[in-house]
Amino acid sequence: MSPRPWSANLDMYRRVPTDLLEGTKRGSILSVMAIVTMTVLFLLETKAFFGVRLAAEMTLDSNDDAQIRINFNITMMDMKCEYATIDIKSDLGTHQNITQHVNKWQIDAEGVRQRYMSRNRHQTDIAMSDPTVTATIDQLHEDGVDAVDLDERTINYAKKTQEYLFVDFFASWCSHCRDLAPTWEVLAEVMDSAAEESLDKKIEGEAHKYSDEDYNEAKKVELPVMVGKVDCVNHATVCQQEG
Repeated sequence: MSPRPWSANLDMYRRVPTDLLEGTKRGSILSVMAIVTMTVLFLLETKAFFGVRLAAEMTLDSNDDAQIRINFNITMMDMKCEYATIDIKSDLGTHQNITQHVNKWQIDAEGVRQRYMSRNRHQTDIAMSDPTVTATIDQLHEDGVDAVDLDERTINYAKKTQEYLFVDFFASWCSHCRDLAPTWEVLAEVMDSAAEESLDKKIEGEAHKYSDEDYNEAKKVELPVMVGKVDCVNHATVCQQEG
């Protein structure tokens, strides 16, 4: 028998002969558990990678850098690029418009990206409310609420029965929603006044026996536009379904 070469003695990954290997019940159990665990983890990670999740809040880890990069991809089928703006609000209440740093792309009817639409470096903020409306929401509600509160059931009924329907999806913690609330209530009051004027013209000079309830129901038929609102805190499912 020839002596082993010196290089074989330096092998750090020596192989154990198959005759010396022996399977055990404990080893089989551990092997099965490992395979099942790896399979489950693979399926969960694959599902999370391809899944879509709606997030209403985002929390960042502590960061000492002066700037932070956030990557996101949002598709809006029915909104022009110039109307899409992004604001950052700090805990102190300060606002900063960062739309000039966002890339916008044109898409077709199928949502497929077509061509680059620039960054809108001179983008200005969109007015979130009517500055001529000086009354608070509480003051406007003193004579009743005109913007109709909608939920899962009533919003579907409103969409079926109304030719035109404007809905404000709001949250109590949203500063923009609070700014819009008086303007939205005034819009509802304007529509209510227009419906009342239209109904009065139709019944002018005619004898009628409308009760207050019947009059209000008849007035709803004359609404040019139904103005409603959905509280996304109490009816989160509706807001998610409506996008």
